[in-house]
Order: sequence, then C-alpha cells, then structure tokens
Amino acid sequence: MTETTPIGRFQTRQGADDAAELLRTNAIKCGIVDPPMHLIDPLDPGLRRADRYTVVVATEDADRARETLDGFLEAAWFLCTREGHRLHAFESATAERLRRHAATDADPDGWAARDCERLADLLDAARTPQVGALFRRERAIEGRGLAEWARACGCEAVEPA
Repeated sequence: MTETTPIGRFQTRQGADDAAELLRTNAIKCGIVDPPMHLIDPLDPGLRRADRYTVVVATEDADRARETLDGFLEAAWFLCTREGHRLHAFESATAERLRRHAATDADPDGWAARDCERLADLLDAARTPQVGALFRRERAIEGRGLAEWARACGCEAVEPA
C-alpha cells in the first residue's frame, strides 16, 4: 500500500474534481476522499457539520502536486496541453515552468513556445519568481498586459462562475 498525503481540501465536490483533473493531466495519480456522512451537529441534529472533500496523492508526489496546484484557485488563465487540458495556473508559473511548457506542451508550430520562453527570460531578468508578481510590478511588459501575454502563450481563460 502506498502512503498518501492530503494535498487540498475543497468545500464542493466540483472543486475537488477540478483539482484532481489538473493533477491527473500532470501525470500525478490522486484520489478524492468524501467527507464522512455521519457528522451531525449534536446541538442541532438537523444540520450537518461542514466538512470538506480531500484530494490525496502518493507521498512521493506531494511536492509536484503542490507545485501543480499553486495558484489553482485564484487563476484567471491556465497553461494548456496541445489537446486543451489545463496544466498549470499561468499567474503562478515560474520561469522554469514556462520553459518546460515551451519544450513539452506548447504548440511547436505556433508562437506560444517562443512567447513562453521570452516571458521566462523576462522573469529571470526582473528576478521575479512568478508571472503574477511580474505584472504586479509592471502593468505592461514589452507593450503587453497579463491577458495579452496569456493569450500569446496559448493559455485558456477561466470562465467566470
């Protein structure tokens, strides 16, 4: 049996499913543990105590899973595979993550890989750890805002809830 580590807790099953899909797209095996159904508030038996859905991963995959889910809940844009599956929150992508995306998942025939590499270089030059932090410092980078860079890097926008 493999040891597991809780990696995130979500109020809804849909949130847990979305996190699990992102992990699986990144080749990280995971599972969702439903909240126990027997939890009843003893002071008001008609109300269930709020508990959460827990996403678990193998302990040896925990660091990769945390990196993958970094910025997941706050993201407005996601780096995607060529097939259109979300891979990583664009705003929390590091220079290393952008370069890895350019080399493996970005469209090699389009401009996305080139733009990911250029943005990675700009992150390094500014000594900024993540894309979102770079755009907090500057409103536009080389004449483009965050949304323009996201589209140029082949990202998918998160639909408003």
